[in-house]
Amino acid sequence: MLKLCDINLKHKPELIQPPKIDDNIVYIKLVPDINDIINPDIIDVALSYSIAGIEVVLEIPFEIRVNFEKKQLASIVSNGGWSLSLLPPIKHSKALTGEYCKEVIEWYKLWRKPTMRNFEKTIYPVTPYCEYLAIDYLIDKNKEALTDDDVQALRGLSANPSDPYILHFIDNIQISIVTEFKQKLEDFIKKNDPDFYQDIDLLVSKDPY
Repeated sequence: MLKLCDINLKHKPELIQPPKIDDNIVYIKLVPDINDIINPDIIDVALSYSIAGIEVVLEIPFEIRVNFEKKQLASIVSNGGWSLSLLPPIKHSKALTGEYCKEVIEWYKLWRKPTMRNFEKTIYPVTPYCEYLAIDYLIDKNKEALTDDDVQALRGLSANPSDPYILHFIDNIQISIVTEFKQKLEDFIKKNDPDFYQDIDLLVSKDPY
């Protein structure tokens, strides 16, 4: 099933044709099917939206995540040029929050492997938080060369995202879950993936010319 900003495509067949960029449609959601993840007919439609410059996000509900093989999902979104969204649990409990944090870390590990080397989109909430950690690291490392205004501006940009989907995502996740996965992911990176920060240094040190 394909949803266009919560509008069911099956009930709106005219939406099969991708709209113009200036139609104020900034992203569409792909809702996975347990049988074949994405119906082949829908893949063509989603690709046409992606080519038209509209963000395509494959949402994975927490409750059915075990029905999908992560490497297969990684291949699909990488080849399609889509983003992936790990939806939080509908019910709220300490145990479910812990399981969600494990899911976030598992996707972080996959994102850091060659499997997703060509992936250029977003894994919500994994990569947005990694971007925040990267900016925070660079600010701290270069604080002597930055003015207080520079630091404040950079921290403001990283703490106040403008991406329409991440704003939607934040609005639909409990603060306690956000706090928990951030802490668990940062701890995992520090203890198990020191190359994360080395890669940031390598990235910013490359000569753009």
